[in-house]
Amino acid sequence: MAKDAGDFFAIWRSLLQQWDTKANETLTKVTGQESFSREVNRAMALNLQMQAAFNEAVDKALVALNMPSRADVARLAEQLNSIERKLDALKAPAPSETPAARKAARPSRTRKPPGEGGSS
Repeated sequence: MAKDAGDFFAIWRSLLQQWDTKANETLTKVTGQESFSREVNRAMALNLQMQAAFNEAVDKALVALNMPSRADVARLAEQLNSIERKLDALKAPAPSETPAARKAARPSRTRKPPGEGGSS
């Protein structure tokens, strides 16, 4: 019984290898022909036309629904990023502004709290 099972798998493997070889030969012949290339190019051109028509229909539908398109959202995102970069640049301290320089820039304290010397 074990020998029969081994033979079955060997036959199966052989058939699979033959099928793979024949399919490879056939596909190599077909794809090497000029007519095949022409038809693939035609199918790709048709696909691009369909995509363009679909995109145009979606854009018209979004305009009719008063909703932004993907391009509109991308443009808004870029504008927001630009604004955020400008805000970050405004919030960042100047390179010459060190903690010691900020402390020195403060006016000197002339008033003293009650009870710390003076005439009180």
